[in-house]
Amino acid sequence: MTNADARVTKGGGGGFRADINGLRAIAVLAVLAFHFGVPGLRGGFIGVDIFFVISGFLMTGIVLGRLDRGSFSIPGFFLDRARRIIPALAVLLGTGLLLGALFLMPSDYFVYAKHAAASVLFLSNMVYWREGGYFDPTAEGKWLLHTWSLSVEWQFYLLYPFVLLAFVRLLPRHRLWVALAIAGAASLALMLWLSQSSPRSGFFLLPPRGWEMLAGGLVYLAPALPPRLMRAAQLAGLALIAGALLLVTDAGWPNIWTIAPVLGTALVILTARRDSRITGNPVATWVGLNSYSIYLWHWPLAVILRRGGHAGDWRWMVAAFAASFVLGHLSYRFVERGGARTKAAPYIHTAPLQDRLRPHLAFAVMVFVIAGAGAGVWKARGFPQRFSPEVQALQQDLMPGSPYSSGCFSIVAAVPAPCIVGPHKDRALVTVIGDSHADATVSAVVASLPADAQGGVAFNGYASCAPLLGGRSTDPDSRCAGFIARYLPPLTRPRATPVVLIAAWDAYAETPTMRFDGDVGPADAHGLGRQIVRTACALAKGGTTYMLLPTPTFPVQVGTTLQSALVADPHAPEVTMPLADVTARNRTLMPYFEQAARSCGVRLLDPAPYLCPGGVCQGSSGHRAIVRDAHHLSEYGNKRLVPLFAPIVARGANPAEQPSS
Repeated sequence: MTNADARVTKGGGGGFRADINGLRAIAVLAVLAFHFGVPGLRGGFIGVDIFFVISGFLMTGIVLGRLDRGSFSIPGFFLDRARRIIPALAVLLGTGLLLGALFLMPSDYFVYAKHAAASVLFLSNMVYWREGGYFDPTAEGKWLLHTWSLSVEWQFYLLYPFVLLAFVRLLPRHRLWVALAIAGAASLALMLWLSQSSPRSGFFLLPPRGWEMLAGGLVYLAPALPPRLMRAAQLAGLALIAGALLLVTDAGWPNIWTIAPVLGTALVILTARRDSRITGNPVATWVGLNSYSIYLWHWPLAVILRRGGHAGDWRWMVAAFAASFVLGHLSYRFVERGGARTKAAPYIHTAPLQDRLRPHLAFAVMVFVIAGAGAGVWKARGFPQRFSPEVQALQQDLMPGSPYSSGCFSIVAAVPAPCIVGPHKDRALVTVIGDSHADATVSAVVASLPADAQGGVAFNGYASCAPLLGGRSTDPDSRCAGFIARYLPPLTRPRATPVVLIAAWDAYAETPTMRFDGDVGPADAHGLGRQIVRTACALAKGGTTYMLLPTPTFPVQVGTTLQSALVADPHAPEVTMPLADVTARNRTLMPYFEQAARSCGVRLLDPAPYLCPGGVCQGSSGHRAIVRDAHHLSEYGNKRLVPLFAPIVARGANPAEQPSS
């Protein structure tokens, strides 16, 4: 938000609100500190909540103030919002598209382009809400992750003036506060419910975030405080913000503790202390004026720090802060203000639109160009043609998912319906159940089917969900428990079809993300091991059961690491690691696998002879990725396991040959 927006006061009158710029400064500095890794400020993400409250206050003032003056128009309002947000955003996105063509690997460029198109269309919050899953890039791969908040604000802008107009026409002005309070309470209740049932939805979507902006609207409509209370109220508000900044964590955010920074921001705005040394000093004013552009440019710098392994290094932190301020000020000076030397606020439309269509067309062209370019790069899969044939071939190995993911495998969505995959889907010769490792491996099982096989592979998987009886994910958004309840218990009953369990067993042991019936918390490695034995023995009673031991987990992203190396050196070495590292990683779980084999007759499938010949695990071979990221097999790499699965499929095709379990 610019200096122009900060000129709104109660009743829509003039007067620069230095305190609002000071709040913007606090908000953007908090976000930068959090993302750049400044120790002690673990709640810096509350800066976005501060911005939301400010936005609600200003938008309420703009709409109601213009209505009172008889100068409000919907097109004029949207023109102001477009003029405010789109140019600086378009410059950021366009710069990224241009630099990405020169420096980003195809897989990174592909993701950036997708997110750029979503950002300029103000849908990025929806994209990140739907991602947040196992296959999607981590925060370090999402160069535009911070634009989710801009999308939420824009969606608020699209709806809010119509809501206010309806309330103004239907209700007397003194009832408007009650109407907004009811709407805000409903949004707050939704947020509190989602904080327990679906935190990702509560974080990214407008309905559970709307109460924060409506809180700003309520402040605009609230009566002024008595002068004797203003200083105390401002200090109380700043204390609430400081407490949240220092004490809250991002677990399940937003949640009930979000009330603290929202209430604190509301109190500071309500006091309207323009002469405050905290929010009205020259430094806070400068940072506040530049805050929008600083916010836009800071996150790509944070990604660079994280990717380069410099997060936490104070020298890099200082450099990132300085670069954010420099780039942000250049953007504010030459894009937001169009190069104007005066400190006058950018144009705010106060008259009916009449025939002023050209400004709208200009912004529409910006959106169309960025969205079209992003869609083009996305459709071209990041233009791998920019690089050598080796890099292009490697790019094919980095695509997530398998040919059988659709409908058979879920990330964070409904439990998938039963699937039989392969050339013949009339009956299943073998059943594969597991998580994303199963999805990354199942095509090897399909490839092991004999040419004359009269059946296929029953396959279903759910991301981040170890296929163990009584299990559920610690992620409230996950439907892991429903997946397990649907697919595992039937396999404990007598069956002729062999079952193969495939999962990232070592990952669940290293980072506890599974709970089991009767547990008070996430299962550690030993708790996981006990559930492996319990499940393996239960399934073995139903019929022949196999478990694939963990495949290698590399310390680097194999595919992108090799891509970058090949760009610099066409003869770059392959990505490898010692088998001893894999053995050490799995040392805690192996006794439980061996107990399941010894006590229950479960058959263990060891991928090491096929993936780690000669004691060296191969992340790549012939400059093709065997492992596409750090631990998922690629479609090229999983074919190495065809000889491992072929005997299983053969027994499934000839049940009479199966030994008793």
